[in-house]
Amino acid sequence: MRENPYKPIDFNDFWQSRVEAWMLEGVKDCVKNKINIGAMTLIFCYIDFFGSISKPKLETRQRFYYFLENYLGKIDPRYSTFKCMLYENFRCGLVHEFVMKKGAGIFRGDDKNDAGYEHFGIHNDALFLDVLKLKNDFITSVNKLKEDLDGNIECKKIAINYLRDELRWSLPEENIKK
Repeated sequence: MRENPYKPIDFNDFWQSRVEAWMLEGVKDCVKNKINIGAMTLIFCYIDFFGSISKPKLETRQRFYYFLENYLGKIDPRYSTFKCMLYENFRCGLVHEFVMKKGAGIFRGDDKNDAGYEHFGIHNDALFLDVLKLKNDFITSVNKLKEDLDGNIECKKIAINYLRDELRWSLPEENIKK
């Protein structure tokens, strides 16, 4: 065990302790315990975060779109198609108004009461997302981002510099080797 768990020894330690053990496990715990709005809020905030470590020079909306298009959108193209609604109705609603805006809804694919809903389905003029499907797609996309960072030294340097210098997270100077 390292001396200070809040000061990662390198990027991989950061990823394991912060992204996997903290962020992704938090989302999983919310979903497992049926804290659906909590899971949705975390996922949409983290989409912003992962877009920012990938493309820190873009403005917030564009970073969000970048992650949707390049990661979630590769899993299901509807994430890219509905990126504006996802940003405005889900992300902005949950982050700024603490509720989803009109035109947004969630359901659980494992709840028999929600059997008539589908992921990216429109019901009563609202776009509905299955929190279980979103969680799984999100985790898959974050794992793909890690693969991409590990496979591209320049992208990894950008991410580390953003995390260390802009967000002021404890990350040591690191010689990044492929």
